[in-house]
Amino acid sequence: MEKTPRRGGLVWPIILIGLGIVFLLNNLGVLPWDIWATLLRMWPVVLIAIGLDLVIGRRSVWGSLVALVLIALVLAGGVWLAYSTAGSTVATTETVAYPLGGATQANVEIAQGVGELRVRALPTGSANLAQGTLQLARGETATRSFTGDGTARLSIKSDKRNWGPEVMGSQNARVWDLALNGGVPMVLELDLAVGKMTADLSGLDVSAADVNVAVGDATVRLPSQGRSAVKVSVAVGNLVVEIPRGVEARVRSGAALAGRSFPSGWVRDGDTYTSPGYATAQNRVELETDVALGNLTVRVVP
Repeated sequence: MEKTPRRGGLVWPIILIGLGIVFLLNNLGVLPWDIWATLLRMWPVVLIAIGLDLVIGRRSVWGSLVALVLIALVLAGGVWLAYSTAGSTVATTETVAYPLGGATQANVEIAQGVGELRVRALPTGSANLAQGTLQLARGETATRSFTGDGTARLSIKSDKRNWGPEVMGSQNARVWDLALNGGVPMVLELDLAVGKMTADLSGLDVSAADVNVAVGDATVRLPSQGRSAVKVSVAVGNLVVEIPRGVEARVRSGAALAGRSFPSGWVRDGDTYTSPGYATAQNRVELETDVALGNLTVRVVP
C-alpha cells in the first residue's frame, strides 16, 4: 500500500511570513520597534498553534486547510488580546530633586523599566544635580539613592516587578523626565527595557556614558564640548545618534542585522567610521554603537 506523504508543518512558515511583515512595517515606520516586546510575550500562542498543526494539520489536505484557518485565528486572537489587555496608565507622579552641594563631579545611573525616558541638561547655574518627574504605574516603585560630597552619586531605578503587559508607542506611555547639571563632569548610565529614549547630552559635561535600550527607539545627542567616550546599544529597534556641528567623532559600529547610515565624507575602515577632522579636534567623541536588529542613523545637527 502506498503511504500518504508526510505533510510539513504550517506554523513556522506562517510565523516567518508574519515576522517578515513586521520587519517591513518597522523599516517603513508604520509600526514602532517596541512592538516586539508585545510579540515576545505571545510565545504560549505559538505552542497552541503547533499543537493544532500536529493534531489536525498533518492528516489530510482538508485538515491542513482547517488547521491553517485555526492557526491564523489563534495568532490573530493572541495579538488582539495582547493589545486589548495592555495598559500603561499612570497611577502616580513623583517629583525628584537632588542638590549639587559641594560636589565637583558626579556618577548618575537611571534605569527605567517600561515607558519613555527623557534626559537633558538643567539651565546654567542651577543649584541641583538633578531634578524632574517620574510617572509610575499602579504597584510600580522607583528605588532611589543619593550621596553628596566631592563625588555625588545618584541612582534611580524601576523595581522592574510590575511592568505588566504593555504596548508602547502610545500617548499614555509613562514618562520619566529628568534634567541634570551640566556644570560638573559626569559619568552617566542610562537603561531602558522597553519604550522610547531621548537623551540630549549636548549641554552636559559627560566624560563617559553608557546608554542601553533593550526594545524600542533611542535618540541620543552627543556632548557639544570636550572629549567623551560614549557607548550606545539597542537590541531591537531604531537608534539615531545626533552629533552637534563642531564636534568630530569616531564611531565603531556593530550592527548584526541592522541598516546603517552615516554622513557623507566620513572615512570608513571596516566597521569604524571617522569624521574628517577627528584627529585634531578639540571637541570630539569616541562612540561605540551596537544595534542587533533595526536601524542605525548617525547625523550632524546644528
